[in-house]
Amino acid sequence: MRRHRERKQIQGAGWRRLDNTGKLFAMVTGEDLSNVFRVSAVLDREISPEGLQRALMRTLPEFEVFRVRLRRGFFWYYFETNTREPSVEQETAFLCKYIEPQGNQMYPFRVSYFGTRINFEVFHALTDGMGAMNFLKRLVEIYLEEDVPGEKPGAGPEQSRTAECPRSISRDEMCTVKEKARGRASDSYLLHYRKREHRGYGGRSAFQLRGKWLPLGQTAVYHGYVDLNRFKTLCRHEGVSMTKYLAALLLWSVIQVYLEGRTKREPVAVNLPINLRAFFESDTLANFFAVTNISFPEERQPENFNEVLSEVSRQMDEKIVRERLEETISYNVSREKKWYVRITPLALKTRITRLIFLRNTRAYTLTLSNLGAVEMKEGLRDSIRDFHVIIGVSKKQPVKCGVAAFGDKVDITFSSASQDRRLQDYFYGWLDEQGVLTGREENGVVASPYARGNYPEAAAETGRIRKMMPWFYGTLFIIAAVTGIANAATYRWLGRWWSVITIAGIAYAAMTVRFSLLRNSNLAGKIFRQSLGAIAVLVLIDWNLGYEGWAFNYAVPSLLLFDVAAVGGLMTVNRLNWQSYFMYQIVITIFCLIPLALWGAGLVTRPFLSLLTAGAALILLCTTVLAGSRSVLRELRRRFHL
Repeated sequence: MRRHRERKQIQGAGWRRLDNTGKLFAMVTGEDLSNVFRVSAVLDREISPEGLQRALMRTLPEFEVFRVRLRRGFFWYYFETNTREPSVEQETAFLCKYIEPQGNQMYPFRVSYFGTRINFEVFHALTDGMGAMNFLKRLVEIYLEEDVPGEKPGAGPEQSRTAECPRSISRDEMCTVKEKARGRASDSYLLHYRKREHRGYGGRSAFQLRGKWLPLGQTAVYHGYVDLNRFKTLCRHEGVSMTKYLAALLLWSVIQVYLEGRTKREPVAVNLPINLRAFFESDTLANFFAVTNISFPEERQPENFNEVLSEVSRQMDEKIVRERLEETISYNVSREKKWYVRITPLALKTRITRLIFLRNTRAYTLTLSNLGAVEMKEGLRDSIRDFHVIIGVSKKQPVKCGVAAFGDKVDITFSSASQDRRLQDYFYGWLDEQGVLTGREENGVVASPYARGNYPEAAAETGRIRKMMPWFYGTLFIIAAVTGIANAATYRWLGRWWSVITIAGIAYAAMTVRFSLLRNSNLAGKIFRQSLGAIAVLVLIDWNLGYEGWAFNYAVPSLLLFDVAAVGGLMTVNRLNWQSYFMYQIVITIFCLIPLALWGAGLVTRPFLSLLTAGAALILLCTTVLAGSRSVLRELRRRFHL
């Protein structure tokens, strides 16, 4: 019974702060920069959707840290518990797409399948590559163990029933699971933070890849398969690790393909994420990695690949040590702890952080992430062919490379936002010349003989509306400009700036399309945003017609009263998720007090509607506080946490 009651808990009853890196990803993410990555497992059989769904439902309780939704506070984003059940879906669109906060049952991840492949795509604010791979491994284990229950060695009828209906969890076991879950959700950056001298990321801008971009949302995928034993032999012969060799080969490939064999005014740099769990004790499933920048200097012409390899090896030996990584942790956490950063409202903090983040990304040319060897249970290995790591890209970060090894094979995968494939061809060609490349495969976004039909052909309609948006906004701008010019030309005869009304209406139409139709956001937010836009238009109309006061006396309080009623209705209908509307209720109440201030300033001459609106807003807010009691205090604490 206890287990049943806990599953029926109110949506969003618990919450936790994002880890240090998660806060960054939450603030800089948008449709043009998804910060979504994928780990995939390729099996030896077609995926059963029903079996995968059952496996997901059994896996998620072991990863309660992932049972969350992303919420927006006043100062920071945060995670709150999500009691909805996620659903698996067949892969039909381009990979690593932006995860809508209101979609997919509000989970910051998606599980999909295509043919023989299981995909786990996750928003980087939730976890890093190791956390995602641990989830995928467990999902695949459960799926394979349940796939054909009747054929399991020694599985009798009772064992089969047990596989289909997992046993109940005792109270003591549940407490142990919860305690472990809290530890796996901990912010290891804060745990290992020590106040010390540190250096920022700094560095000058690196060479940036340019070319003809793929349409927004499309990603070209290039898989290269390497024999693990032969590749290890090659790396031992050079006296370096596999990561050093691959990083050097990436830099060498860029120099040869794009720079005619030499660096010029800018260095060529690769961004390397480092798993900090290998240096600091931690079993967290939250983010716990640091990045280091490995580069080949500007104005140098390497004589051969070994010169680049030697430079990369030297830099990695110097930078990837515990002392330097402690400096990185100190720098990252100290920025978050500064008082002026903490008290900056999230809306402003997001814009500043995004600008800084995009500036810092210019310090590297491309990214290489090596998750290392993937280990699976002995009895399941023969059922798995491969593991892939694919990292989301954008025009600002156009090429990334993910690496994972399984069995006797290494998968080296490029994801690219560019139509130019010369870099990938040169890179794989080099490995082929060394005798270690065993095969290639691509998703066919860029025409290629290596497309094997293992990825879906995304529908031609994908993104058509969004492709039209620049033309739509451009047309509105031209209409507004023509209207303003016509008004200026006729002003001496009409004596009125009538174009202000037209331009305000055009701006309102653009805002409606951008924030209400194209964005899958909170309904209360859409209503309130539309009301504010309408208020601005109505005030401009009143002012332009000679200001008779009807806007402030009637229009403004009427629209605000509608907002009060709408939010109250939404909270009543959706009582189990009332928290989603509480912040809007507070903001609307504050706005409802503004007409009273205008009354004091003499702009409101008929205050009845203003008094009615303010009174209704205050009564509804007080009712929420009294009815919610401790829940309201908890909601305020999470919304305004510093």
